[in-house]
Amino acid sequence: MRLKNEIEYVFRILLYLTINGDNRIISSNEISEKEEIPHLFSLRILKKLEKADLVLIFKGAKGGYKLKKESHEITLKDAIESIEGNICIKDCLESPESCTLRKGNCGVHRVFKDIESQFISRLQDVNFRDLADGKY
Repeated sequence: MRLKNEIEYVFRILLYLTINGDNRIISSNEISEKEEIPHLFSLRILKKLEKADLVLIFKGAKGGYKLKKESHEITLKDAIESIEGNICIKDCLESPESCTLRKGNCGVHRVFKDIESQFISRLQDVNFRDLADGKY
């Protein structure tokens, strides 16, 4: 399993807004340039972050972006779900009926359910304020 570049870009954008956006609105050009993200790609990501209620968009000549929530309230889980939707590492964990053989009633299902639960829990434990402050 590998996280897409888009997820890495979400992390970069949210971290940049955490570090630099406390008292100002930041342009998409600045974010793209400083984080080395293609500009059109960053605009698409920022729109998804707005839809996920993580970022505010300010329109106009002096427009730009700002975090909608406090950075300590935004977790890695929130960031990933803004792009991917609910985190699910195996289809049968979300809907056991998708398993045509065992309907989710097997050791593989049970162990992956536990792994998924621990993974999601850990993602919820890490917020962007802690990342910005160098806690990790």
